Amino acid sequence: MGPARTGCLALIVLAAVFLTGTAAAFIINNDFGRLKVKTVEIPDGEHYISGVLYRPRAAAEENPLPAVVLVHGISSAKESMSSIALELARRGFVALSIDVVGHGDSGGRLGATKDPSLGALAALRYVETLPYVDASSLGLVGHSLGAGAVRAAAAAHRRVKATVLIAGGLGGMASSPLEYGVLNTTFPKNLLVAIGRQDVLFNLNQVTGEWLPPVFGVHQVSPGKLYGDFNSGTARKLVAPATTHLLEPLDPTIVSETVVWMGSALKPSEASQIRRLEEGLAYPYRETVMLLSVFSLVGLTFPVSMLILPRKPSNKISIEYGSLKDWKIMVIWGTLSIVLLLPTFILGFSLSFPPVLFGSSIAWWLLMVAIAGVFLILLVMPKFSGVRLRIRRLTSESFTWRETCVAISLFLMLYIIVYLIDLLLGMNLWIFVPIFKVLSIPARITLFLTFIPFFLVFFYVEGIYLHVLRRGSGKNGFLPGALEMGRTIGIKITPYILVMGIQYIPMFLFEFKPLTSFLGFLIEFLPLITVQFIISTACSWWFHRLTSSIGTGTVFNALLFAWISAGVFPFGAFG
Repeated sequence: MGPARTGCLALIVLAAVFLTGTAAAFIINNDFGRLKVKTVEIPDGEHYISGVLYRPRAAAEENPLPAVVLVHGISSAKESMSSIALELARRGFVALSIDVVGHGDSGGRLGATKDPSLGALAALRYVETLPYVDASSLGLVGHSLGAGAVRAAAAAHRRVKATVLIAGGLGGMASSPLEYGVLNTTFPKNLLVAIGRQDVLFNLNQVTGEWLPPVFGVHQVSPGKLYGDFNSGTARKLVAPATTHLLEPLDPTIVSETVVWMGSALKPSEASQIRRLEEGLAYPYRETVMLLSVFSLVGLTFPVSMLILPRKPSNKISIEYGSLKDWKIMVIWGTLSIVLLLPTFILGFSLSFPPVLFGSSIAWWLLMVAIAGVFLILLVMPKFSGVRLRIRRLTSESFTWRETCVAISLFLMLYIIVYLIDLLLGMNLWIFVPIFKVLSIPARITLFLTFIPFFLVFFYVEGIYLHVLRRGSGKNGFLPGALEMGRTIGIKITPYILVMGIQYIPMFLFEFKPLTSFLGFLIEFLPLITVQFIISTACSWWFHRLTSSIGTGTVFNALLFAWISAGVFPFGAFG
């Protein structure tokens, strides 16, 4: 079978997988037609709060249902709480998951707003005006930053009948009594607290022995035990499943406990209660097919590029410039990435450009890794390994107009597909957060352009390490190619896997946290970053295999990462 026929067949298969996965995610997200799911914009002062509203079709003016507002954590989005929102809506609740101020499609800047609820109060007031909502039966769910936000919303609203604080809103994290209220046995009403045992931001002994006893009205709080009662609004409970901070909204125990808690406090219809007991959770299936859709979407670039980029034989750049063994490249590139992670993250907080929280740190991290990598190539390697690079010549050989235009065209192809999915289905593609989303706000389009130079430099230097300085196997065929791609991805992600193993293996086997607080929280980002690096490394390897140069992969990955970063990170910082 020739390359053209192989490319066409792969394109058909990947397109079928993508369309099937996206359609399945849409169907599950709408509960097979039993829910109406739409995006809403809620006025909140000088800007709007974006949200996704899950409305059971049974909700009507003559049959109003209880409503729950859900609020995500820092540098996340409304999609991250949609697991709980979907399960609530499937069981007789109107559920609204919002982007807080400065996040996602919402306006404003985090740190500049004077609203401690970050838009949660505006969302609460919005849902109680809906004719199909029982305004006397409202609930709030918040994770991390969002937990403090819903605590502030509950303090301002005072008619909320149930609140779920997931890893936030406790201790000194929300200590102003005027803005956040004073946690006690009656405020907020019917309080469920959920904290993962592997949450690096919390010490469960401190939570159960110091923070929660005055709130629960006991001397010591036992996880899993119900205190108080729902009728008087004094119900209290702590759940502590085995999960990490960022994954708590996806944890089945927390999702199930939240649904049961709201059912007990807000009392939806009898039919919904029966369904709640008999049916399992649907969101894991949605997340699985969504993950499949995301990877198959990126995979579409492989056969398309095969059809429009004729394969070039190697020009032996690597032989002329010298080569390094795989393990040396992994040690050098991985060490630079890990060692520079913490200092550049701190640099990003003080040098907030690009002007998004965490995004500036990511940009400076990758740029500093690239600069250090070039320094080693030019000044260190020639003395110890015989590797000599002529950067100007390599650059001119790597970037041609045709290959650059192809990289931009492939990126635009993905963006147009995502735009059509958003237009036709009203749905983003996400892996916990919307990894690919339409940049509908002008500020985010500007942000996208701002990120590009940072990532161009990084992926160019990474291309030198992963492709130019390596001696390829020289074997053709599907299996040798797949093995070579796997080795390249392994070189890239093994250092991150080792760091995550050092942190997570003791946490899950022995419930010991080697790193806590900020350092532990920083490592929580590595799984998401690693997934993105798997995608980028696979793409750069493929384009190098086709063109024997690193230019196409550099441009494509820079655009891809700038797109992801412009859509995910929040505007502003804490002031």
